[in-house]
Amino acid sequence: MIQRTFILVLLVLCTALLPAGAAELPKPLRHVPLGDMWFLISMDGENVGFSRQTISEVPGGYEITAEGSVKITVMGFSREAFSRESYRVGRNLALRSFDVKETIDGSTLHVSGKADEKGIRTVVETAGHRREKLLKAKGAVYPMAAVNLYPLLQGAVSGKDYSFQVLDPEDVKVKDVTVTVVERTTGADGVETIHMQNDLHSPVDNDVWVNAAGWTLRESVRNGLVDTTATDAATVRRFMLDAAVSKKDLILDFSLVKVDPPIAHPGSLKRLTVELSGVPADLPLPVGAGQRVAREGHTVRVTIEPTTAGDASASPLSPREAAPYLVATDRIPADQPEIMKEKDAILKGEKDPAKQVRLLTDWVARTIEDTVYDSQSPLETLKTRSGNCQSHARLYASLARAAGIPTRFVSGLVYVEGKGFLYHSWAESYVGCWQAVDPTFNQVPADATHVILAVGETPDDMAPVAALVGQVRARVTETIY
Repeated sequence: MIQRTFILVLLVLCTALLPAGAAELPKPLRHVPLGDMWFLISMDGENVGFSRQTISEVPGGYEITAEGSVKITVMGFSREAFSRESYRVGRNLALRSFDVKETIDGSTLHVSGKADEKGIRTVVETAGHRREKLLKAKGAVYPMAAVNLYPLLQGAVSGKDYSFQVLDPEDVKVKDVTVTVVERTTGADGVETIHMQNDLHSPVDNDVWVNAAGWTLRESVRNGLVDTTATDAATVRRFMLDAAVSKKDLILDFSLVKVDPPIAHPGSLKRLTVELSGVPADLPLPVGAGQRVAREGHTVRVTIEPTTAGDASASPLSPREAAPYLVATDRIPADQPEIMKEKDAILKGEKDPAKQVRLLTDWVARTIEDTVYDSQSPLETLKTRSGNCQSHARLYASLARAAGIPTRFVSGLVYVEGKGFLYHSWAESYVGCWQAVDPTFNQVPADATHVILAVGETPDDMAPVAALVGQVRARVTETIY
């Protein structure tokens, strides 16, 4: 507080001493922007990752947290990174303590530490090894998350260089960085934008644009080769969900829901109970098709017992209730001639709904190659014979509805041996009861590790799942074989 007051007083004095007609120096940023900042990371125009930064007030300063995931390939070299970072800083953004967990190209690094008068005392954990290390520094050290804000606290004068020390948690060292304020411009809308350059990734150019309030608008490396652009939370979450359901490498580390110990023989389970934390209290989880849900505070207990055709305990489905799951939609075009023709070719006159479900599931699983790319239309999937789990589920639902079988598109989590719970889409068909069907893994019924989080194929239907990616934690409490 004293330092900031001194800077403000000094600015007033210097301004008073300026000759008449001289341009007034910009005022230092008085309040660090609080809240969330969301970013999409793109390379050559293709989204390859995301990041989120949150700044909140704590006694005597701020807490800056950041998380993100990216996969970039340049000249045949692939770079994958996933990180969660937390920094405690003073009012001047100088580092007090930190905790960083990174997975880079499959190698995990955990670095934590505190600042004192001698530098940064760190604890480095990697590959099962732990070591303590003192990073010597003269004066204040700042987290990389504060690089775009530091010049604004000093006034961000056009043409001026600002040099300071930053902590590089990846290399576990303190290094010098210089930020140059290129120019301050005011657009037609009256909003001021500050263009800066830094040498964090020297000799590669790194340009940054922020507004006068301190919100980062864009970062560009190598003249736009890699761009980080500010956007809204909903846009990033839609990107995250699409990447998670498609099981793209760039987000697997972030979206994976690990369980310890692993589930043995998931395909043989008769019943599974799993406790999910991180599910918002106002988000109701679906029930049915063998899934029961119970809430206890901030924890949701989900029990799954796969149902089979003709389950005597199931309630009959009235024509009115079945109607929404038989109609053709934009994403489930059950009435299209190509869908009707393929359905007839697969079923070959079979009339029993339970047998029809097995035939259709088997055909989709065997015929459609599983890829990380989504064929938005089942007609496209039919043509290309490839697509991700959403493509499989939409095509199956189209064929099943064309056969007169009430079917709905569902999304949630599925357990994959050797990994954990991954985000996934499948279907449910009514055959005397709602039965989970997985046309990606060729399961009828789908195994007990299929945890439904949302019903419906539209972006609005799947929006609740998007809010859960990266937030959900799981604990298996019951397995019955």
